[in-house]
Amino acid sequence: MTDDFRQRVEAAKGKTSSVKATESKKQMDENPEILLIETRLRENVPDNETTENTIFISVEELDAAADDRSKLDPRLSDLNVQVVTT
Repeated sequence: MTDDFRQRVEAAKGKTSSVKATESKKQMDENPEILLIETRLRENVPDNETTENTIFISVEELDAAADDRSKLDPRLSDLNVQVVTT
C-alpha cells in the first residue's frame, strides 16, 4: 500500500464517524440505497452478513483504485450515496 493512499485513508477517517454494527444494520434496513464496502474475501463472509448492496473489494484493490477510478464499482461514483465500510 502506498504512503499516499494511507494518508488519504487517515484523512477520510477524520471526516467520518464510527457506528456500531447494529446501528449500521438499522440504517441499511431503513435505507436500502446505502452501500456496504466489505474488505473481507467473499468466501469468508457468511451470506447473512451481506446485502444486495455489498461491494467486495480488498484494501489492495482500493489502493489501486485510488490512482485509477475506472477500477471502482460504478455505484461508488455517486458522491451522495452513504457508504458503510467494514
